[in-house]
Amino acid sequence: MRTKPFLLILTCVLMTTFLLILFGSAGQQNDSLKNIVSQTHQQLRNLKKNLRESNSDPRPEIDPKYLAQLGFTQPLYNASARANFTIVTYALPGDIASALLYVQNVAMKLPAQPLLVYDLGLAESDLHILQGSCNSTSTTHCTVITYDLSKLPAHVADRSMHAFRPIIIHDALARSKLILFTENSVRLKGSNTVRELEDVRLRAENSSSGVLGCATKQPVTSRTHPKMFEYFEIAVDNFYFLPMTSLEFVFFRNSATVNDKVLLPWVRCALTLECLHPIGAQTGGCKYNKKPLYRYSGCHEYDTCAFNIILGMTFGYDESNYSNQDLANLYYLETLEQAAKILENRRKNISDTSEHPFTED
Repeated sequence: MRTKPFLLILTCVLMTTFLLILFGSAGQQNDSLKNIVSQTHQQLRNLKKNLRESNSDPRPEIDPKYLAQLGFTQPLYNASARANFTIVTYALPGDIASALLYVQNVAMKLPAQPLLVYDLGLAESDLHILQGSCNSTSTTHCTVITYDLSKLPAHVADRSMHAFRPIIIHDALARSKLILFTENSVRLKGSNTVRELEDVRLRAENSSSGVLGCATKQPVTSRTHPKMFEYFEIAVDNFYFLPMTSLEFVFFRNSATVNDKVLLPWVRCALTLECLHPIGAQTGGCKYNKKPLYRYSGCHEYDTCAFNIILGMTFGYDESNYSNQDLANLYYLETLEQAAKILENRRKNISDTSEHPFTED
């Protein structure tokens, strides 16, 4: 313990003070007392600093084997890409209804566009249905990739944290020069989808950052637990007025910047529970009526928060470098419950105009 030697020093100082007061002159007593008080304060400050350093735990680091397993030991940007542009999504257990309508939506709106659907643990029967849907939509170059998350830390498969998203994005970029990553709840809309998406694709391909997503109206700090900023060792006030970028619909380009400056730190955080899930973080309990608006709302967005912190740090806290609100005009979201109802109505040959079928513009 560092406190014991300090107590001994303090005892000696006090005894010396007492002797000086007894035997020294008034002027000497005052000068000595000032020196002793100054030295005592300095010793107290040193003790507090040493105790903080001795009691603080080192920032946890992930096992290097995971980075090697995920392909970060080889430059992604030198990989042999198989396609120029690919749309990417994923399906978790229970997502089959949404995933099926997603495949149909892409087949109708972008019939010539390659599509990757990552199977993240679907039941065998659902996987066969999804594969059959991909094979039957002959106009879509659709491929289902079964991705095993069991070899990664257990929390990676947790649906609420979405730690798997940067991992499958990295895998998809090893297969294509440019990807559009979306949630399977996304439905492309509009009669000019091909032209509109092509315009945005060119913008993403030519952007300096290599990332283009959809900006929201919420500050990053309102949806991010304060301890995540501490983990990244960055001041929270840098993000007070930085709009959060959604992960519903994001373009990523296969480049050195994206791999080294965005994906690598993002995956490191996603694999480290202390970074992704700070103590006290939760998804519910959002209170957006707090003033000022940048105050923490009480709910944490896990991988999306880490993504936005990294984007801000990498691209100068300027969202115009990597996001655009206009992207929200290209799609709408359909809940899993809506998707299940649509499929059930189709099975019964029932038409319900109150729903949001994938053909809606």
